[in-house]
Amino acid sequence: MMDHEHDQVILSRLVGWWQGTLLHRTAEDQPFMQMPATSENRWVLGGRFVEMTLRAGTAEDSWSGIVYIGYERSERRHVLVSLEPGDRRVTTRRGEWTPEIDRVVLTSQQSRAVCDIATPGRLKLELSEEVAPGREFVRLRGDYHSAAMPVTAKPALPVRHRRFVIA
Repeated sequence: MMDHEHDQVILSRLVGWWQGTLLHRTAEDQPFMQMPATSENRWVLGGRFVEMTLRAGTAEDSWSGIVYIGYERSERRHVLVSLEPGDRRVTTRRGEWTPEIDRVVLTSQQSRAVCDIATPGRLKLELSEEVAPGREFVRLRGDYHSAAMPVTAKPALPVRHRRFVIA
């Protein structure tokens, strides 16, 4: 199996509808807020990325974020881009899948994201931020269970476009 196909199979385990609990806080000195949560995950960009739409909370207090996770073939590593509208923050992290513990760990200069898919039908997410050199705090921790049968289908192959020359 080619690396690209292998990584698509790994990412396909994220696709589906998940529900669970989200612990979230905006600063290191604040307590976690525990909220019911969902994660709707689907293939986008021709099957190159999985879009994870995370929602949590109640009508009075809600949180949402969008995460794109994919694989950069040229760099042979995973990439995760997270958008948190309330914080107006966009973060890009890069990393690798570790087969021994079945998780993807992605980092940037100030943050770390862990996507744990070791248990079938279960998804764990953790986003940490560095507040000072060598000191980080967990901003978000999600624990989800598949709300339906896990999707194992591979994404559609990208369409090859024909080039025409008009003279």
